[in-house]
Amino acid sequence: MRAVIRKELADHFGSVRFLIIMSLIFMVSFLLTYLAGQSVRDVLAEGGNTYLEGRTFLLLFTAPGAFFSLSAFLSLFGPLVSLVLGFDSINRERNQGTLSKILSQPVHRDEVILGKYLAGLFTVALMLTALLLLLAGMGIVGVGVVPTFDECLRLFMFWLLTVVYMGFWLGLAILLSILFRSVATSAMAAAAMWILVIFFLPVLSQAAASTLAPFNDPQRPRAEELATYSRVHKAATMASPTGLFTQSAAALLDPTHRGSDQAFRMALMSRVDRYLLSRFQGGISFSQSLLIVMPDILLLLCFSIVTFVLSYVVFVRQEVRSV
Repeated sequence: MRAVIRKELADHFGSVRFLIIMSLIFMVSFLLTYLAGQSVRDVLAEGGNTYLEGRTFLLLFTAPGAFFSLSAFLSLFGPLVSLVLGFDSINRERNQGTLSKILSQPVHRDEVILGKYLAGLFTVALMLTALLLLLAGMGIVGVGVVPTFDECLRLFMFWLLTVVYMGFWLGLAILLSILFRSVATSAMAAAAMWILVIFFLPVLSQAAASTLAPFNDPQRPRAEELATYSRVHKAATMASPTGLFTQSAAALLDPTHRGSDQAFRMALMSRVDRYLLSRFQGGISFSQSLLIVMPDILLLLCFSIVTFVLSYVVFVRQEVRSV
């Protein structure tokens, strides 16, 4: 399996398409971080140190730049890296006739599929490590704010969450390369799955929540209707890996975030005395944020494991003919 991993890593880092899409990801990330750093620096210049206390450095990854924040950009376009790495990992070698030659050697099928998946996951993790470290250094130099220990923990957990999220897309891409013999077909199927999960599932979740939990008066919804809508929308969002990643990243990178139903609870809290509200304006600790999103993280991990297990089972049972 180590030989397969070395061979796949050499193919990934020497691939022109991977270098192109990685360069695009880096350039856009630098632009978004630079614009977010400008916004943070303006707020600090106006005396917003108290307001940003405990999350100044993290705003580099959550503050919207020209269009969206860095975390939102990774949730939308980060999967393209995994899809590029895996959409032809099996069918390309099958069409070239190299897969049957590899399996004719003392190399088992599980070693081949495990080596390909681990090599792709290591490539993604290495790319994310370099990206986050470069952006963190850029933020420290540009904004002049050193991250605290709590912010470093949050950023590390965000890195781990992003690796799990992109591991889901890598397993899906490898599964498509096993199911379809044609490379063009697997590429089109991967693009279709990306469009479906990224753009259509959020719309479907909102439509399901509006249908199953409608408001009698949309202008003045009642607390019971808001609670039902929030539960239905959260249940529908849990079917989307992108929704799980977005919710988890928001809670990990923002100490003031207290769950996906924060808007509902804020609507109820508006009726509470202002003195009680002022006691909960500060941020929460890293452990509390992790407890809030732990179910979402575990479910996203289950999605990643399921896609890899499916690709593993299908590949092991699939017939490989020599050309």
